[in-house]
Amino acid sequence: MQHPSIIQPSRIDVYLADPAACETHAAAWLQLLDGSERARYERYKVEAARQEYLTGRALVRTALSRHAPVAPADWRFEPNRYGRPSIATGLQPHAPGLVFNLSHTRGLVALAVGRDCDLGVDVEWIDRQSRLVDLCERYFAADETAYVRAAEGEELTERFFAFWTLGEAYIKARGMGLALPLDGFAYDIAGEAPSIRFEASCPDDPARWRFLRRRIGERHRLALAVASDVPEITVTFLRGVPGSSEISEAGEFAAVLARAEGPAAS
Repeated sequence: MQHPSIIQPSRIDVYLADPAACETHAAAWLQLLDGSERARYERYKVEAARQEYLTGRALVRTALSRHAPVAPADWRFEPNRYGRPSIATGLQPHAPGLVFNLSHTRGLVALAVGRDCDLGVDVEWIDRQSRLVDLCERYFAADETAYVRAAEGEELTERFFAFWTLGEAYIKARGMGLALPLDGFAYDIAGEAPSIRFEASCPDDPARWRFLRRRIGERHRLALAVASDVPEITVTFLRGVPGSSEISEAGEFAAVLARAEGPAAS
């Protein structure tokens, strides 16, 4: 195992992996899984879903081992009361403050790793254009829905998935799942950087949140949500095959997230 690089609170690494790599690496990756992960893998009947799941589990284990002195097969995880997984209590002395969040969709797996922050990532394959407006009515705030409906064609799709991925990233960062009211927050994506506001049903401070949106190729969209006291956070993207030396920076996606100050935060 390589010498771990301790990630600092001022940095977030986002790992990107193609589930298609599972076709040649599945045997090695299966050796990393614990019993419950392997059982879940076996329950998947659709091959694409099996590949996404296995790639995700391999990515979590191998990426975390880049940042802590724990072998990939030795990681253990435990859920919070809402079901969100985190590093098991017994391993936290080896990885103090280390946090992660995983997302996968058709053709892409994304993992965000940070320290001492609330962190969420969502990635979506956007080649789905039916019923988007209907989904807006069901899941989005009224002004978000109006902003989507004001567009047509590809722009409508882009706006929809901007709100969708940002909302998913925030919900995942909070770690509360559907215990958060979907109408308790709303985004403004018209400016240079996304901003969020909260209703009384979802008390939170907009000033503590930073968001990032990225186009990953033609058909994937990614959003990152992070709450941290650090003034500036460098977001580094890495792409490659989990567990291999074929991990390289994807510099075109890199960003620096500065903490908003004053009224601009809301």
